[in-house]
Amino acid sequence: MLITDKRGTRRGVPGIDYPDPAYTGITYVVPCSGKKLDRGAPAREMYRGSMFRHTYDNAVRAVHHDEAAGLGPARVLILSALYGLIDPETVVEPYDQEMGKPGAVTPKTLVEQAQDLGIDWGAQVYSLLPKAYFAQLDRALRQIYVYVQDVYEACTSIFDQRHTNVIVGRPIMHPRMPKGDGPIVWAGAGVHAFWWGEPILVSYGRLREVKGTLPVSASPWVLDSRGFNEIADHGRWTIPADEYAADVRRYAVEIGHLAWVAPQDWPAAAHLLERTGLTEVEHQRRTCESVVELRRMLPDLNVIAVVTAKDVAGYLRHKRMYLDEFGIDLERETIPVGVGALVRRPVKEAAAIIRLLHEAGVPKLHGFGIKTKVLDLVGHLLYSVDSACWSTEARRRGGKCPHNLVEWERNCPRAAREWCDAQRARAVAAGEGGQLTISDGVQVSLWTNDLF
Repeated sequence: MLITDKRGTRRGVPGIDYPDPAYTGITYVVPCSGKKLDRGAPAREMYRGSMFRHTYDNAVRAVHHDEAAGLGPARVLILSALYGLIDPETVVEPYDQEMGKPGAVTPKTLVEQAQDLGIDWGAQVYSLLPKAYFAQLDRALRQIYVYVQDVYEACTSIFDQRHTNVIVGRPIMHPRMPKGDGPIVWAGAGVHAFWWGEPILVSYGRLREVKGTLPVSASPWVLDSRGFNEIADHGRWTIPADEYAADVRRYAVEIGHLAWVAPQDWPAAAHLLERTGLTEVEHQRRTCESVVELRRMLPDLNVIAVVTAKDVAGYLRHKRMYLDEFGIDLERETIPVGVGALVRRPVKEAAAIIRLLHEAGVPKLHGFGIKTKVLDLVGHLLYSVDSACWSTEARRRGGKCPHNLVEWERNCPRAAREWCDAQRARAVAAGEGGQLTISDGVQVSLWTNDLF
């Protein structure tokens, strides 16, 4: 049937049969191609370009995976430079038309077609389109308050787009939660990694640099506040708490799958205390205050507590401060408790901090920037860790991607996964071998009566 508006006027491109409006599922939009059949055919057969076939096939796989995962109905639409938004089964005639050139589909027509196809406020629309096509669709749908998610937002080449297609077309991935096989390893990565389907940690600073539409994550991820760099660079937090919270809210909604977020912590490493001129206690108190404030502003999100200190015993003093001054019992936290200010510490000192907090009853410890050698000693005591060392090492080697997924190994999801698996294995081995005791080469001055 042909859809008509309230005045009985046919809408969209004449001759195209549109379904009833109010589609409530997920819509993937792929582009047409310059290479076509020389006769009329269903759109999915008309376009013969290799990129079209690669994109369309993986989008269809994504539809099947979404529906199998219970995410609701899903479909693929094709954006034609001439016909606009069409169903893959729609029969079209061959043509020669470029997007943006005279005769091409207009934003006004795209708006009408989108509404005829049930796309309206709140619709989930994912673009697998080159820039010119995405710009036209985005310009049109913003008029009806639909914000298209640009899946290719971080892609810099067709090669990257083909890689993204492969990731889109595979089942939704979730982190392998530890069940006796070591901690979750969140691979430190950039914005381009959200479609990997791997557990990643992304810096708040990286996300603030994104212009326009945010990417959408295919798997749970965590947000680092970049507190260490913020204090090192400025000697204070330059971003107000309400702005930080608003950004986090946006990331949680638009990117999705946010597992937890770090507070605007004040790391109490010795050189950072010199940078701010404040005491260890003041850094600890400001970190606690940020946790309390952000949990109040983001009650439905997981804002983790972070412990920090100048020396080993200071971590236990900070643990006590959380309880005594702010009513937060770290031993009862059901989400991870971050252990900060571990960067640059000697291996045995960092390991002693982890062991001390574990023995003090903190059940789920997350180690920020944990070194591999620390995992070799106390990895089995950690619930989760993060590190960007996999990418740093690959960047140092400067090699091409050995898996032929991307150009450089430093951007390879499989390289990240293999490195994370190796880290997890080392953590498991730590529990099977010799274990570090607090006195092994580490000088710890404990005020025992004040700590337990």
